[in-house]
Amino acid sequence: MDRWFDPFEELRRMQERMYRIFGEIEPSFMERKMLPATGGELATVEPFVDVIDKEDKVVVAADVPGVEKEDLSVNISGDRLEISAERKKEAEEKKEGYVRRERTYTSYYRLVPLPAEVDADKADATFENGVLEITMPKVKAIEKKKIKIK
Repeated sequence: MDRWFDPFEELRRMQERMYRIFGEIEPSFMERKMLPATGGELATVEPFVDVIDKEDKVVVAADVPGVEKEDLSVNISGDRLEISAERKKEAEEKKEGYVRRERTYTSYYRLVPLPAEVDADKADATFENGVLEITMPKVKAIEKKKIKIK
């Protein structure tokens, strides 16, 4: 076998087929990548999230390892939560006869549909040990009032 084997190649092909299919349903789906990039391309990783629908609030926990709190961005727009972050790392090693420099860049992005309408002004976010947790109180449903027809 004269070709180097990449264990992720078949998964990448499957992912691209899935993106084509689901991209017709949700256009922003095409912007995200979940598998490691190859050939020097920059990768956008979709963080894993848990969405918990409680009685009076919605809680979203997202895994964004290696990111600093200052590099995170959280936006709420209508019934969607947008999480984005960037992680940049640069390392240099100098020894006699050589210098080794390595740079890595990872972008995180996830658009999460929320199960209920939330009050964005009262949302609260915490970040600890690579886990971002956003708590959003639900907007109280407007009570229906029956109108008597005359």
